[in-house]
Amino acid sequence: MKRRTWIDSSIAVLVLTCAVLAQTVGAERGEPPVPQQGASCADLGINPANGLAGNPAVRSATSQIVAASGPNVAYCQVNLVYSSNPNQNINIRIGLPLSAADGGTGGVQGAWNGRTEGVGGGGCSGGLNVAGPVNAGYVGSGTDAGHPGGNCEPGVNADGTYNLQFINDFFRDGIKQQVLFSKAVAARYYGMRAAFNYWNGCSTGGRQGYLLAQELGDQLDGILASAPAMYWTRFETAQMWGQIVMKDLVGGPIAGAKLNQATASAVTACDAADGITDGVIDDPRTCRFSATANVCGTATAPAANCLTPEEAKAIDRIWDGPRNAKGDRIWFGLDRGTALGALNGTNPFGLGVTEFHWDEHNVAFDWRTVSPDMYARVAEDGSKNIADVTDTFGNLDAFKQHGGRLLTMVGGNDPLIFPLGVINYYRQMAAREGGGKPDFDRLQHFYRLFRAPGVGHCGGGSGPQAQNLFGALVDWVEHGQAPDRILATTPTSMTAGTVARSRPLCPYPQTAIYNGTGSTDDAVNFHCGGNLETPSVVCRSVLVKYKQETDGPLDYAGTGVDRGTCLREAARNGPVAPSRGDGRR
Repeated sequence: MKRRTWIDSSIAVLVLTCAVLAQTVGAERGEPPVPQQGASCADLGINPANGLAGNPAVRSATSQIVAASGPNVAYCQVNLVYSSNPNQNINIRIGLPLSAADGGTGGVQGAWNGRTEGVGGGGCSGGLNVAGPVNAGYVGSGTDAGHPGGNCEPGVNADGTYNLQFINDFFRDGIKQQVLFSKAVAARYYGMRAAFNYWNGCSTGGRQGYLLAQELGDQLDGILASAPAMYWTRFETAQMWGQIVMKDLVGGPIAGAKLNQATASAVTACDAADGITDGVIDDPRTCRFSATANVCGTATAPAANCLTPEEAKAIDRIWDGPRNAKGDRIWFGLDRGTALGALNGTNPFGLGVTEFHWDEHNVAFDWRTVSPDMYARVAEDGSKNIADVTDTFGNLDAFKQHGGRLLTMVGGNDPLIFPLGVINYYRQMAAREGGGKPDFDRLQHFYRLFRAPGVGHCGGGSGPQAQNLFGALVDWVEHGQAPDRILATTPTSMTAGTVARSRPLCPYPQTAIYNGTGSTDDAVNFHCGGNLETPSVVCRSVLVKYKQETDGPLDYAGTGVDRGTCLREAARNGPVAPSRGDGRR
């Protein structure tokens, strides 16, 4: 117990020292000076000296102490509406552990641990629940991203123009102001700047983390951005590919039981490729199982839920992903082993339908009028019309220079965001670090991607679930302990509290490799190694040039994928893409 007290005291001294240094750094950035004496919670929203009341960009602001309730501690809650023009209304909530003046104890100042943690949203929604960070001692913050609810249809006006206020508030303005105000209000309340500033989000929250790293790179020290909904226009458009294929080949949606059986058959066929039969395909890109094996009447067909030839063809095209008339890849498909029903059920995924309206800036556009051959035109319209505003594909140079650390987990069988899109971005950033040739070792000095085989969207699925990702990020930022592996576990049940299986998640492009002895259900018997970036895999990931989806060339520039390597791979093993993409075979 004495040792733990000494460690806790040492951490408190470290955080306090970093907070003192933050005062100097903040002054160098031109940030407002911090008063030596903090403000009371009641004073935060009414005293102009605290930066809220009287601020021309703050339409309203309130502050009050929220009493402890159930598992939630008491804290100071600040609610403000940011509005730089009459058409903008961004709600921001900041939760502050009680300062010493307001009765807080146990932290570096009152109940505060000296850190901030911004929380991301999901789907087309922001998030205003700050209880998690506050209970852990952080200043927590959230925003509604400029609109209530989860409807993105207002992004297009009735007259066909874009509502760029709505779109920019959702994609960037809301979260930027959330981060800036949370840091500023914390400094006024405690009389000291935060020692460390973090972001924590998944899905839309993950995309928000990438946007902040790219466009507000000097404001955050650590970002946990999992299952990021990046390349928004391109992947949301691709969410409709399966519906279009099923409509044209089958006449409508394929029964859910048949989709599930096709997924199960693919897992059975490819599960053991990594040397272990565990119900998970380690790298679905290496699986070549065809749904034609499930066609009724064939020797390999399952006893129930077999497929018609048209249904099998549709599922194969869903796995392959959208291509243009030349047969070149526009975006990625759903990986084999991934649950197909979320995007390809009886009704299409709502955000995909909305995205078609955004692509064509027409709220009446009917996706049912689109054939597979027409898909490329819709994708290109989206790229040309709105993707430069929505697709989070900028570089991380400023964040890297600031000393920031970015950690991402993506489920290997994510059914919503197409994990190969995230890997595509990671490869491009590795190529940027390596001057054209991917240098993953160099990239991992500040940015690490952990792929979780068998895991779904932000969790779930058949694979072991990642544990303590945010803790790993904090250790990396504050102690320089870069995560070489993340523990993932499968519980025996939701209530037993015991683990049925554990595995390490490895920094991409490595994967977990069995040592050859001991239980395959115990992570200690695995090591991280290998290289998943083989030519047969990466050459299949080359996309048609952005904004030329209908008939442009395959775009090797900046991807770290070498055209010559892919041509040699095709000569040895057959074409990995239907054409070179420049009109020549």
